Amino acid sequence: MMGMKNCSTLLLLVTSIALAGCQTTVTAPSKVISQHENIRTMQAEIDSDGDGVLDDIDECPETPPNVVVDAKGCEIIIEGGEALEMELHGFFAPLSSRLINSYDKEFAKIEEKLNEYLDANIFIFGHLSSNELALSKDNDNLSRQRALTIKNRLITEHHIESDRITTYDCLDRYPSTNIDLSYDDPEQIESKDRRVVFKASRQVKDLSNLKYAGDRESYGKYAKHCEPFE
Repeated sequence: MMGMKNCSTLLLLVTSIALAGCQTTVTAPSKVISQHENIRTMQAEIDSDGDGVLDDIDECPETPPNVVVDAKGCEIIIEGGEALEMELHGFFAPLSSRLINSYDKEFAKIEEKLNEYLDANIFIFGHLSSNELALSKDNDNLSRQRALTIKNRLITEHHIESDRITTYDCLDRYPSTNIDLSYDDPEQIESKDRRVVFKASRQVKDLSNLKYAGDRESYGKYAKHCEPFE
């Protein structure tokens, strides 16, 4: 596994699925040594190394703590200066824009870090599943409603300034990559697409200008498949 470069990014990974608990591990900040933060969500399925990728699809099963991983469970090397990187996946019931559970602990941690890094930009990507889009002509707005659910909660309950937040409509154009396609039940697949992805970064300002390879890895597909709407 590749080591972090001298100018490695400050990382924070928040991963959450429905009905999941939350466990946080944070290292103390230092002026000399880069601060690494990894917020892990314990899942009902097995995730032995705690990187947010289930063992049955984890191609790097012994990932060390304090790194950001891709959908295969392998480390992403993010280049550039100091940056906060946060991520939260929120999941929804069918045809609903209300979060399945409250995610209170996750939002509390988000508020804490966003208040610590006041220059961090916030990106919210709303998704829906293909069957939701097919069920009703009106559901092409559901992905936007889901993104706005997260935005409004950040503003009203956690006092985050609205001008720091950009929302994106992804419809069903970017299906979740963290899916076991061997599932016999289509609901198991569709449920992973009824989601909002929240990301925050001090480094990324504009998805149309992703300077570093790590940023392109993390944001490139969202930039390609999702449209800003507010």
